[in-house]
Amino acid sequence: MMSSDKKTFKGISRRDFFKGSALTVAGIAAGGLLVGCGKPKQEAAQTQAEKLRKYSWETPPAPIPASQIKETIQADVVVVGSGLAGLSAALRAAENGAKVAVLEKNTTWTGRGGHFGVAESREMKKAGLVNDKKLLVRDWVARTGNRAKEELVWLFVNNSGGAMDWFLPKAEAAQLTPVLFTGYYKGPNYTEYPGTHLFRGGPMAKKGNPGADVSLVLYNEAVKLGVTFYFKTPGEQLVKEGDRVVGVVAKASDGYKRFNAAKGVILATGDIGGNQEMCEAYAPLALKANESQYIPVGMNTGDGHKMGMWAGGAMEDAPFATAIHPQAFSFLSYFFLFVNQQGKRFMNEDTWVQAKSLETMRQPEGPWAFSIYDAKWPEEVKASLPIGGGMFWDWMGHIHGEEWKPDMDQKFLQGYLEEGKKAWKADTLDELAGKIGVPADVFKATVARYNELAKTKEDTDFGKRPELLTTIEKPPFYANKFGGALLVVTAGLNVDTKLRVLDAKQNPIPGLYAVGNVSGGLYGVDYPTIIDGNSHGRALTWGYLAGKNVLEG
Repeated sequence: MMSSDKKTFKGISRRDFFKGSALTVAGIAAGGLLVGCGKPKQEAAQTQAEKLRKYSWETPPAPIPASQIKETIQADVVVVGSGLAGLSAALRAAENGAKVAVLEKNTTWTGRGGHFGVAESREMKKAGLVNDKKLLVRDWVARTGNRAKEELVWLFVNNSGGAMDWFLPKAEAAQLTPVLFTGYYKGPNYTEYPGTHLFRGGPMAKKGNPGADVSLVLYNEAVKLGVTFYFKTPGEQLVKEGDRVVGVVAKASDGYKRFNAAKGVILATGDIGGNQEMCEAYAPLALKANESQYIPVGMNTGDGHKMGMWAGGAMEDAPFATAIHPQAFSFLSYFFLFVNQQGKRFMNEDTWVQAKSLETMRQPEGPWAFSIYDAKWPEEVKASLPIGGGMFWDWMGHIHGEEWKPDMDQKFLQGYLEEGKKAWKADTLDELAGKIGVPADVFKATVARYNELAKTKEDTDFGKRPELLTTIEKPPFYANKFGGALLVVTAGLNVDTKLRVLDAKQNPIPGLYAVGNVSGGLYGVDYPTIIDGNSHGRALTWGYLAGKNVLEG
């Protein structure tokens, strides 16, 4: 975690957030580098040098010689990676009669988060929640800077419901209870849509990782159908015969093994967020976050991206979209007054999670900020939710049909206060300024100005909606520290609507598919929380589709 004088970039568990929660849920990739034009000569020369730089993956490794292959294993489908997308693909292929082998460099399968966002499902229909798909897609494309591949957005919107309905009976058979998240943002401009599913009652939720219950169900079902898992066996190279990918060479503890894939190979190795060199090239913003919260640490190193490129696949254009949420330090930021380390207000606090993260990351002195509020906060939060909300404003486990109560927020706030590093409480503004380390005179002037705007109900500084302007006058006063945490880099190899990897001329590479965060095209320049948890929904859906597409050719 990042302190005030030193930044580190490392993976951490979200376990602390889940501990003690009654619900235990949370919400919670070779393209060219961008080159400016019209620059001074010296800067242009530096840019040219950058263009000529060779990254480690740009030179494909020599093929592993046949003499080093200790064993050859035959399969119809080989899936590389056993996270959510890989497990979904493996199970769907097995259900359709394929002999499936799954390669995984970790010691077991993986799962994380807790929010699984799709556009529709039987649970949504039962709850009377129906999305306007046309409007949803238009908002999605706009929110991604008009760089999302629209046919892929439609692929997700039209098929994510089928993928979720395919999974729901399996979840229920495993004693998981599906529920719907209602804490999405309901205000204008950054409006989010319903469709986020959570699953209660699983064994992994009790350990603080409810998202892993979904992976556990998929894994167990795959094993029942005869899918063979090879753990501690990372895929290293794809094998081609002519233009077709026909297998994978992986490195096991006893040497190299070749896995032949009669129907095809599905790459599902996760993102590039744990590979600093690849982030420098494709997602430099990822390296500016306060921390990475990807788990398991060290697994997301872009292995599938590199193998795909070595086989002729092309990456989508940089810079890659990143999911950076304001959950470094405190998970509670709300919609109150935000001040930076200079004690100054710097943004309209009525916005969505990515905007909050990126604005804090641009602040002087350090990439975090403080949410300032007073004793009235429980009533003010509750009153704001019908017109605002969203993750880290509403409770992350707020379920459709259940009344919002401050209990869980109070529990986490108390924990933060006791820890003394993520939230502070004081009887005066001078005392609070001292605790958070900002200039007291500047801080008090900022609060006074904000109170003035709240009383006149007109924010002439940042344009915040008048109904969300609340005074900070009633002690005790609070400050929550928050900043951007990298969850994942949601981009990668170009794919078509069958999830086949495309070459530089946009032709599919026979026998090669990419799912989850190895695949690109869906998110453009920024990860959109159009539906909270849609990255997990994409992983489930892409695996569900590719697991059948690979058998159809």
